[in-house]
Amino acid sequence: MDEKKLREELANFGRRILGSGLAVGPGGNISARCAEKMLISPSGLSFEEVSPEGYVAVDLKSGTVLGEGRPSSEVAMHRAIYLVREDVHAVVHVHPPFVIGVTSGGGSIEPMFPDFVALIKRVATLPYILPCTEQLAQAVKEAVQNAEAVVLVNHGAITVGATLKEAFYRAQILEEAAKITTIARLFGSPRVLSREEQEELLALEAERYRQSVLKRT
Repeated sequence: MDEKKLREELANFGRRILGSGLAVGPGGNISARCAEKMLISPSGLSFEEVSPEGYVAVDLKSGTVLGEGRPSSEVAMHRAIYLVREDVHAVVHVHPPFVIGVTSGGGSIEPMFPDFVALIKRVATLPYILPCTEQLAQAVKEAVQNAEAVVLVNHGAITVGATLKEAFYRAQILEEAAKITTIARLFGSPRVLSREEQEELLALEAERYRQSVLKRT
């Protein structure tokens, strides 16, 4: 995908993040790999304020800002993910209220419905670490090596993908899982899908096809 189209996609998914309630105000940040650089949302602005041209280019190898603009304060975290996961081409960092509520309340987000199993699979959880720090970037770098989603307790969540669509859908599904967990607890003890049930889902041809579609640019 050329840079112009990628910038348009970033602006589009930024607005969709706001519309989904995954972030409010100037919260959250997204990025996409573009050859040897990444394009990342700028610091201090709401997604609705950012035009395609407003996404900031950063060299992945050196971390140098290319051109104008100040990148998101979580730029080190995004860069760390791309450096350790060559298969990742998009990163979404949001502040989903149910995810934050469930995990900061001591709960966990488990596989309770098919979409979670098929599209996320692995979730890592990190304790609270001061945002916008190298310590957080390094902790996420370690966690994301074995996960498609990383929950940051008392902070938010990170999802990655081969495309912006895949990373965005994973963020939506993670928040949906937290909502379902909350509702299930109101009625009793949540039932989690067993390992066997998860493996059966992943073996379905329909699910393999759907996953392949999400990875297409």
